[in-house]
Amino acid sequence: MTPPRPARARVPSFREDRWLGRVFFGPRRLMYVGPLAPTDPHAHPTFQVLLSLDAPVRLRDARQQEVECQAAVVPPDAEHAIVEGALATVLLHVPAEDLVGRRLATLGIGADAAAWGAAGERLRACGIDRLPVRWAEAEAQTQLLLRELQAEAGVAKPTHPAVKKLLRLLPESLEEDVRLATLAPRVGLSVGRLSHLFSAQVGFPLRPYILWLRLHRAAEHLQQGASLTEAAHAAGFTDSAHLNHAFRRTFGLKPSEIAGVVEWVRPPSR
Repeated sequence: MTPPRPARARVPSFREDRWLGRVFFGPRRLMYVGPLAPTDPHAHPTFQVLLSLDAPVRLRDARQQEVECQAAVVPPDAEHAIVEGALATVLLHVPAEDLVGRRLATLGIGADAAAWGAAGERLRACGIDRLPVRWAEAEAQTQLLLRELQAEAGVAKPTHPAVKKLLRLLPESLEEDVRLATLAPRVGLSVGRLSHLFSAQVGFPLRPYILWLRLHRAAEHLQQGASLTEAAHAAGFTDSAHLNHAFRRTFGLKPSEIAGVVEWVRPPSR
């Protein structure tokens, strides 16, 4: 009798509901490196660049289609879930509204899992062979990944002056009224025109972007040791339950799975 074929090696019994890596976190930078755990379905207003240095990662899209890949690029506002993770991964969020994000948008990456794996294929040969420890190493790897991705990207479309002004205003206006009806006059547009223009140029509606800014602010407070309730209030959420819901909808996990578990790495002070 032929002995059964041994199963192909995958993540070595890694099923902890914790992310035990490092988060490189600063203005316009969010990068996680380390073990990648399964998540709930979620979507965020950024490009998510994923590279695994060991086992393949399995991703699932909104239509329940899956792809197994060493690298992937998930476009903004695309619902996805990590089904199976790996022990040594790089997970980089690229703001869609930045110049690099607008260039990546010209690649036309689809909303299905197969397209994400295909978009990340060129990253497998980018030369990254270990996880960064220091900020400078993370920045070097970020630039390497983005350079590879932009090699086939087109020219980014210019941002409308009103949208550009709004993007500058919003981070400092979260304590104020950030409804469209209030913001539109501040940038000289009607509510309907601003709503359409923002979605068309940035790639998703204004509301998810404001939520992303609030989550970024909450993360700043969590990184500084604040409790979930303190971070929630500081970022404009009603309470910790509200923050939990928003965090899970955006990242597919609870903030408690990150706060107090990962090692936070901040940019060096100038």
